[in-house]
Amino acid sequence: MGTPRAAFVRRYRAALLDFLLGGGEQTLLRARDLGRRALTDGVGPAAVAEVHHRVLVALLEAERSIAGCAASVRRGEQFLLACLGPFDAACRGYLDLMAGRTPGS
Repeated sequence: MGTPRAAFVRRYRAALLDFLLGGGEQTLLRARDLGRRALTDGVGPAAVAEVHHRVLVALLEAERSIAGCAASVRRGEQFLLACLGPFDAACRGYLDLMAGRTPGS
């Protein structure tokens, strides 16, 4: 069995491709799930961004038009932000805890 990062790359590529091919909210939910899984598996946000960049570049190389590339980059941003959401929530919770605030208040 591969490392958590190798498994993450495979799942991320498949989910991003599904989203770029027209996937909707369900695919964005997959992105959030991927982010939660990355967080628990120790795949950090910088690694997620690196994976996103590498996967998106590979997918863009197959794109035939500049307009198609631009659309993929815009949709890819939505996907990446959904994937990074759990990291944002964890960071905010940590900062609230360190500041002595109740998380979410």
